[in-house]
Amino acid sequence: MDEATRKKQIAYRDARVTGNYEGIWQSVGKCVFCDLKDDYILFEENGVVLTIVLFAYIDGHMMIIPRRHVKSVKELTPLEWETMRKFMYIAKKLIREVHGIKGMQILQKDGADAQSTVEHLHFHTIPFDAPDLTTWNYRQLKNTPLENADLYKAKHAEMVSLAKRFDKKYSDD
Repeated sequence: MDEATRKKQIAYRDARVTGNYEGIWQSVGKCVFCDLKDDYILFEENGVVLTIVLFAYIDGHMMIIPRRHVKSVKELTPLEWETMRKFMYIAKKLIREVHGIKGMQILQKDGADAQSTVEHLHFHTIPFDAPDLTTWNYRQLKNTPLENADLYKAKHAEMVSLAKRFDKKYSDD
């Protein structure tokens, strides 16, 4: 690896801890997932790639990305979805073998509000050996668990309607 490439790789590696990541993803101006570099792709099948992450959260962090620019999991074909499931399995096995970490978090980035880059569906497969990567900004809750359950149960007819709409829209018939 030449010196310029090495410096670039170190910048990728350290971007999250140096605070440089925010400035990088905001200035890209394109869909980085539609422009994947072969050097980072680990495995590809059925229009889906398993790739390492340039700006990883932890060593061993990978992503599963459809080649097609889709915004939501509901746009995946059955073959793409099955391949993504297969890659989740492969990622977990690789993380255990390469890094000795048995746990893995799967984080789905679906839709504009959940993504810091572009609206291109992707799944993070993140080695999980301690909860330090899961820092949530908890909020004071308005409802008890049973109160929330009652609120959702009151929408039973709507759930049935949504289930029927899903079946009609996405069934293989």
